[in-house]
Amino acid sequence: MTDSDTALDRPILRLAIPSVMAAISVPLIGLADTAMVGHLSDVAFLGAVATASILFDVLFWSAGFLRMGTTSIVSHYHGAGDAANCSAALWRSLVLALGIGIVILLLRAPLSHYGFLLVGGSEAVQTWGQRYFDVRILGVPLVLATLALNGYFLGTANVIAPLLITVVANVVNVAADYALIFGHWGAPELGVVGAAWASVAANGMGLVVGVLILFRRYRGQLSIPRLSGLLDPARLRHLLHTNVNLLGRTLCLLFAQFTLVALVARMGEVPLAAHTVVWQLWALVSYGVDGFAHAAEALVGAALGGGMYDRARAISRRVLAWGVAIGLVFTCLYAVGLEYLVGLLTTHAEVAEAAAVLTVVVAVMQPINSAVFVFDGIFIGANDMGYMFAAMALASFGFFVPVALVLVVWCDGGLLSAWIAYAALMVGRILPLALRFRSANWLRTFVDAPHPSSGK
Repeated sequence: MTDSDTALDRPILRLAIPSVMAAISVPLIGLADTAMVGHLSDVAFLGAVATASILFDVLFWSAGFLRMGTTSIVSHYHGAGDAANCSAALWRSLVLALGIGIVILLLRAPLSHYGFLLVGGSEAVQTWGQRYFDVRILGVPLVLATLALNGYFLGTANVIAPLLITVVANVVNVAADYALIFGHWGAPELGVVGAAWASVAANGMGLVVGVLILFRRYRGQLSIPRLSGLLDPARLRHLLHTNVNLLGRTLCLLFAQFTLVALVARMGEVPLAAHTVVWQLWALVSYGVDGFAHAAEALVGAALGGGMYDRARAISRRVLAWGVAIGLVFTCLYAVGLEYLVGLLTTHAEVAEAAAVLTVVVAVMQPINSAVFVFDGIFIGANDMGYMFAAMALASFGFFVPVALVLVVWCDGGLLSAWIAYAALMVGRILPLALRFRSANWLRTFVDAPHPSSGK
C-alpha cells in the first residue's frame, strides 16, 4: 500500500465505516423480521411478507432519487462552498417528498390490488400480504421525508446523522416486532400485521431523529429561500433531469427484481420462502458495500464541485478496491456457509434445502455485485444520471429478460434458473459502467468549479 493510498483511505473510511454500519443494519433488521415471521406456524406468513415487501421496495426504491439525487446535488454545491444552494436543494426535495407521499396514500387501494395481482402467490399469501400492506403503507410519507434528509446529510459528508436515524429506527422496529408479532410486554398478538405496525413506528421515530439533527446541527446554515429562488427554472430543470433519470434507472432495476419474485412466487410457497431468506442474505452484501458507495457519492461529488478531477478519479479507484475486497470475503462466506445461515432464519427444513441449491451462483457473484454498487456511488456523485439510466435499461432488457425467458419460462426452470437470470442482470450492469469509468466523460460538474484544472 502506498502513502497516497493511505491518504485516500482516511476520508473514505471516515465516511464509509459509519455508512456501512447504517446500511448493513437495514438487511439485518430484515433478517430479524424474516426470522420472527419465519417462526410463525404457517409458511404462508413468510411468503406474505415477501410479496408485500417487494411492493414496498418498488415504492421506496422508486423514490430513491429523493436520497441519491439530493446527495448528488448537495455534494457538488458543498464542494464548491455554496451553503445557500445546499439548503435550497434540501427544501425542494422535502416538498417533493411530501407531494409524492400524499399521492401514494391516495392511491393505496389500487396499488395494493394491482400489485398483488402482478406478484402472485397462493390465496393465503395474498390475503396476509394485503393485510400487511394496508398497515405499512401509512409510513410511506415518513420514509420519503427521511430519504430527503439523509440525502442532504450525506451530501454534506455527515454520515453520523443517517447512522443515528437508522439505529434508532431499527431498535424501535425490532422491539415493536417482538411485542406486536407475538404479543409480548402486554401488547396484542397481531402476527404479520404486527410486523407492519412495527415498521410504521420505526419510520416515525427515524424521521423525528432526522428533524432534530437537522435543526440542531445545521441551524446556522439553513435558510428558507424565497419562492422565486425555490422555483428557479434552471435549478428545477436540473432537479428534474437528475431525478427522472434516477427514477428510470431504479424502475428498470425494480422491474427485474419484481419479475424475479413474480416468477418465483408461481413456483410454490417453498421456493418463494427460500428466495425470501436468500435475498435477505444477498442484501447484506449490497447494503454493506453501499456504505462505501455512499462515501464515493459524497467525496466524488465534492471533489468535482471543487474542480479536483484527478482526486475524484483517485478516490473512485480506491473505493472500487475496497468494494471488490469485501465482495471476495462474502464469496468465501457464502460458499461454505449459505445453507447454515439459511437454517438459522427458518425452522422449515424444506426451505433450507431449496435455498442450498443457490450456493454457487450467490457466492460467485459477490465481487461483481460489489463493483456494481460502488460504480453506482461514483456515478451518482458525478451526477452522471443519464448514462446510469441507459446502462440499467440495457442490463434489464438486454440481459435479464432474455435469460429469464429462456431458462425460466421456455425451459420451465426452477429457483436456480431464476437466480441465474438475475446474475445475468448484474453482468449486464457492470460491463457498461466499467466502460464509462475508463473514459473521462463522467468527470464533469454542474456548478462553477473554483479550480477547474486542479488535481489537489
